[in-house]
Amino acid sequence: MSKPKFEQGAWVKVKTGTHGMTVVKNVVDEATSEFAGEVRCRFNNAVGESVEDTFRESDLVAL
Repeated sequence: MSKPKFEQGAWVKVKTGTHGMTVVKNVVDEATSEFAGEVRCRFNNAVGESVEDTFRESDLVAL
């Protein structure tokens, strides 16, 4: 896979979404040690709790 588009700490959102998130890390395939095309992000959920989730890099845009 190619080089990650977003660096750790980047501010992003899902293309169809409105909420900003911070990139925590780029997911690496354990078998190949290459970028897996997914990004782990931290954001506040609907009740204001800080949560993390993984998103396809292609579904995200920079803010």
